[in-house]
Amino acid sequence: MLFESLDSTIKKCMDSYACGKYKTAEKLCRHILKKQPQNKNMELTLGNIYFLQKKYDEALKIYQNLWQKDKDSFALNINLANVFLEKKDYTAAEKFAEIALRQDSQNEQCIQILGLSLLEQNKPQKAIKIFAEAISNKTKNAWIYNYISQCYQQMGATKEALAAGFKAVELSPEDDNQHINFGYMLYELALDSDDEKIKKYAQIWQEKFPENKIAEHMGNALLKKQENGKINVEYIQEIFDIFADDFEEVLAGLEYKTPQKIGRFLSEIYADSHKKKLKILDAGCGTGLCGKYLKPYAGFFSLSGVDISSKMLDSAKQKKLYNHLCCDELVHFLSCKKNSYDLIVSADVLTYFSSLDSLFLNVHNSLKRNGKFVFSISANDEDETDFVLHISGRYKHHINYIKSLAKKYGFDIEKTEKHILRKEGGKGVNGYIISLIRQ
Repeated sequence: MLFESLDSTIKKCMDSYACGKYKTAEKLCRHILKKQPQNKNMELTLGNIYFLQKKYDEALKIYQNLWQKDKDSFALNINLANVFLEKKDYTAAEKFAEIALRQDSQNEQCIQILGLSLLEQNKPQKAIKIFAEAISNKTKNAWIYNYISQCYQQMGATKEALAAGFKAVELSPEDDNQHINFGYMLYELALDSDDEKIKKYAQIWQEKFPENKIAEHMGNALLKKQENGKINVEYIQEIFDIFADDFEEVLAGLEYKTPQKIGRFLSEIYADSHKKKLKILDAGCGTGLCGKYLKPYAGFFSLSGVDISSKMLDSAKQKKLYNHLCCDELVHFLSCKKNSYDLIVSADVLTYFSSLDSLFLNVHNSLKRNGKFVFSISANDEDETDFVLHISGRYKHHINYIKSLAKKYGFDIEKTEKHILRKEGGKGVNGYIISLIRQ
């Protein structure tokens, strides 16, 4: 770099930026700005690089500094609106989106940011008026309709919410984000109402998109169709890849405490014996929320995690708790690990299985003699059925079913506790944390 011309370095920087190599672009950008501290284009580019790396505070500092020198810059006004939106400062996002929209009244990005800022401030009527501008321009942006559906849902207008949400799916049928959002809207509406329109849309959704695994699984849940007992791998992989970035924030909003409860559970069943240092598998580790509760019990280089979502595993890797991480379907992974573990832990993973026979068989085979299987289930307290597909798309299992499986596959029940695992629709979800010992 020392012997390159500055023009060559700028080209390399912009090429790296265009290719998504943001760390390289950031390094080059900083080098250029040392040589040309007044280069506004390069300073703006650095702000954009920070933004794309989710370094929002750093991006904001640059954008604000540039804005003081040029308050009429459309690019800076929309960038400020965007960064405030990401920082959840919706009042500031609204302010700068309005400024940008006055500069370009038909700009869809401005409309989207302003409407979403209003929606997040619980101002759905105002947001709809903003989004109407894009509708009048015959937008093909599926997210505009998605946000309109959220506005109507916030207002309690079920018919309009369903129509707008389905329009978003129709405009972008290959985007699984739209299918997931539509499915969750149906689920949230169904929690509050038994309106036949919800079931009708679930049926139409399945009929129009028969190959989509999200429509298949969530539609079955809403229509109360029991599936064939086989885990819907594609659905689970898609949904967790999409939610990976916001997963922990969403769970915090649901008052999710299962990893902490499992941590206390382990301290009770192991007491001082954890000094043995165990070989442990976090089965369905997700972003690694159980990792810190398992690490004290693990021997050197002996904490592993497996998950079906590569993007969830990316987050788990950043926690630097696991010695091994593998992307695989759980039963398939266990089928290759005979007599491998002293402890297998599975937090809120069994809720994505219907029948648990294959899982229990492979967990048993993967554990060493006297090894433990510690896991949670969502409780089917409604009837005596072994398992039921809930409208959330997750399964609930009866405690008697777990007891029968334990006996069938050679486990002794060590400990069982009933807990509220999380909130759904403002109500607690009952479940169990259970410890089994391989005979």
